[in-house]
Amino acid sequence: MSFEGFPIVMGLELTLACNLRCMHCASSATGITRRDELSLGELLGICDQFPDLFVREVDLTGGEPLLRPEWQQVTEHLRRMNIPVRMVTNGFLLEENAQRLADSGIATVGVSLDGLEKTHDHIRQKPGLFRRIISGIEAALDKNVPVAVITAVNDMNIDQLPALETILQDLGIRHWQLQPLFSLGRARSDGLKLSCSTYLELGKYVHRQAPRCHAEGITLMPADGVGYFTDLDTRDRLWAGCSAGISSCGITSDGNVKGCLSLPEQFNEGSLRERDLWSIWFDEKSFSWNRKFSTGDLGENCRQCVHGPQCKGGCSVMSFASGGLLHNDPYCFHRLSSRNHPL
Repeated sequence: MSFEGFPIVMGLELTLACNLRCMHCASSATGITRRDELSLGELLGICDQFPDLFVREVDLTGGEPLLRPEWQQVTEHLRRMNIPVRMVTNGFLLEENAQRLADSGIATVGVSLDGLEKTHDHIRQKPGLFRRIISGIEAALDKNVPVAVITAVNDMNIDQLPALETILQDLGIRHWQLQPLFSLGRARSDGLKLSCSTYLELGKYVHRQAPRCHAEGITLMPADGVGYFTDLDTRDRLWAGCSAGISSCGITSDGNVKGCLSLPEQFNEGSLRERDLWSIWFDEKSFSWNRKFSTGDLGENCRQCVHGPQCKGGCSVMSFASGGLLHNDPYCFHRLSSRNHPL
């Protein structure tokens, strides 16, 4: 066994089915489940493998995870093993599930808000959704369910971040994650864009507002796709490369294992219906694109960069979504500043 790391953070996709048709969905999720999705027994059996691999957090995703009737049983099963569970939801079913979420002991519910009312409802293709989500957040907070908000930043909503921040402050939100748009799935065809100038504006916003948000009791969290190695990076720790297959992992709703659930199906490493998670995780061939990285793997955007050996070409999903290559992320504060994009 040459690799000695463990999947500390595990993404668990409960279903690919979704009740929305969002313009920026990287999974192109619809109302249809994956073929032959895992049964409840299979899900619980997979969860039973997590302690041996030192999993310390499980993130339930979809599709829309609240469409999977057994989400509460999975959550409570993991909690009995003292593994904190978080969920990412589009918020459509949040209000009606607020009590169940409270009863489940879930650690955090991440709810998507992608701009002010008109913009959010347009991106999510659902009139009235913004107000429904606000009601759902209020109901969840009233039940003492910890709620975080996730915003997929793009050219359409970058100017709305200050107003959205005020709304979140009034709601009592304590955690806000800003995620740059991935150009995968429907985002490739539905007209949403993330320009370099918008990306830099995102970095400036986080750098400028993070201290003020902190003073207001809001933790402003840039996602892993946000650039590194300039003064705009607000993280406490320096970026040390993509964690997919190193300290994080994902399981699709039909039992396939990937380093990151946001990566396309071609990055599947094996099926949990054929091998156990330990065997797949420690297979010397698994996640070789990341575990066996060398500077020779760096793409054109990163090859000459002094930070390349540590950065490994940035976020793998951003890199692949932008040009079909790994270790070549064009969305990088250091790179853009070097190309005369003023910071």
